[in-house]
Amino acid sequence: MRRDFYYLLGALLLFFVACDKGEELGNEVPDTQFSLKAINLSGENRLNSIVSLSWSGNDPDGYVKGFELSRDGIQWSFTTVQDSTFRFSLTAGSDTADIQLFVRAIDNENVADPTPDQLNIPIRNTPPTAEFGEDLSIPDTAYLVATTEWKATDIDGDATITQVLLSINGKEWYPLNRTKNIISIVPADATANDSVDALIYYGTETSPQSQVIKGLVMNDTNHLYIKSIDQAGSESSIDTSSSFYMKGKSSDFLVIGGVPAANVPYQDILQNGVNISYDFIDLAINNGENQPKIWNITFRLQLRQFSKLFLYSDESLFDNTYTNQKSFILEFAAASLLDFANQGGKYFISTSFNHNTNIDAFTGVLPISTVSTRNFGSARLWGAARGDSALVSDLPNFPNLTTQQFAITGVGVFNIDSTDTEVLYTGQLSDGSNLNEWPDTKIVASGRRLNGKLNQVFFNVQLFELKGNPTNLNALFNQILNVEFN
Repeated sequence: MRRDFYYLLGALLLFFVACDKGEELGNEVPDTQFSLKAINLSGENRLNSIVSLSWSGNDPDGYVKGFELSRDGIQWSFTTVQDSTFRFSLTAGSDTADIQLFVRAIDNENVADPTPDQLNIPIRNTPPTAEFGEDLSIPDTAYLVATTEWKATDIDGDATITQVLLSINGKEWYPLNRTKNIISIVPADATANDSVDALIYYGTETSPQSQVIKGLVMNDTNHLYIKSIDQAGSESSIDTSSSFYMKGKSSDFLVIGGVPAANVPYQDILQNGVNISYDFIDLAINNGENQPKIWNITFRLQLRQFSKLFLYSDESLFDNTYTNQKSFILEFAAASLLDFANQGGKYFISTSFNHNTNIDAFTGVLPISTVSTRNFGSARLWGAARGDSALVSDLPNFPNLTTQQFAITGVGVFNIDSTDTEVLYTGQLSDGSNLNEWPDTKIVASGRRLNGKLNQVFFNVQLFELKGNPTNLNALFNQILNVEFN
């Protein structure tokens, strides 16, 4: 028995030795599969061009270190992820496509699955969208300029949008620049009373597009329409702006109101004292509802329709909900006023700001360099209590001005740059706390000239309050508007 046992043991040892010296088993290839076996969709049920897919793989004698993806089974791209969102493109002019996608696993020995999994993905084009922005909508009344913004999107990719088209009142469609989303509509003839061609301005550009768009109706209600078209020829739904009244102009002289209490006094001066026609925009009414949301677009283009401007304002603050800025009218308007002057426009401004106001925004725009920095508080302009003129000028045809008030307080006097600016009026001033004479600069009004005539006039006082002698105040307005500005 013992001998038989040893024979059996020897035979087993020989068997294992023989096996150990035999051929080694080869690396087994990995296997791959998409999570979906098939996408059986057709017609309107096809997928849009953005598709999320996942896949997996296994290797019986090792591990899968990554995957390769291919659209044609020839060119492959390696990845270590097992899911992704694909944006497939359609051939221009085509509404549907069948996309082939291949995936194969790569094992730890860099061996690829020889039988990649394949998936047919039926997709269809999705129409684009186009709409006007709500944040920059056109107000109920647009004074010579209608500024708005738009956006166009496509779930297949915004790059597939080939056209964005605009129409005024359903007339002809005008192609917009797809990269410029803020537009301003300006009448080619601002004095027209019927249908008129319109000019298109993009953003803050100072020149209009060469092509005009038809259909704008002056002094009447209007609508804008917008749509987009993608590379497959699919059109978006048409979006319509809110209704707006496009108000034209009747003269080359614009009056901007920013002090409600001054509207009637200045109306009387201009109509009865000076006998001059003008257009009027009240920027203070109803918390500034007529103020542009982007001043250096809308207001700049409004000013370009005129040759002369009279603006009166104060330091009342207004909120701009579009830009989230809070400021007073003169600061909002500064950049547009500079453009107006550079275009040859002439402006006459009456405002009031105190000695501690930051004037950085309009230094260079107004004929003013610095405000008084002496620590005497606010200056007080002499009134009826002193029985003398409040403002005094050394220039011919610029009459002295008085006030019926006891005094005008909070007057902000300033300095000028004498190289290009001249003093028009100085104030008979005392300091704010008593009747001592004001010990610093007394300049209250200044101006700049072009070809011998004033083209920029600035008063840092509310002129409508200086009606102690109405004849003199009327004469001042006549001298500026009808003599200097002409």
